[in-house]
Amino acid sequence: MNIRGSVCISADSDEGSAAFESWLERWKEKMTFVSGDYGCGCCVHQFDLEGPKEAIGAIPEKIRCQSEWTEKGVKSGNPNLDIVPQR
Repeated sequence: MNIRGSVCISADSDEGSAAFESWLERWKEKMTFVSGDYGCGCCVHQFDLEGPKEAIGAIPEKIRCQSEWTEKGVKSGNPNLDIVPQR
């Protein structure tokens, strides 16, 4: 069963960016959807995700967040920039 998740990373947080990159490297092949970065880029990076419960559960707590995606299933961003297009 797939579930949704979102991450929010401060643009000046090298630690947050590294945590997301490490998580993505480990789980990318299992994900059914990873949006492109729809944050402003100057102060925040945001991504919507969908995949197995164990993958979403492995998102580091410090970058996990709620969003319109996790709460209502509303995607943000530009589908042309998705990292893993929704299958």
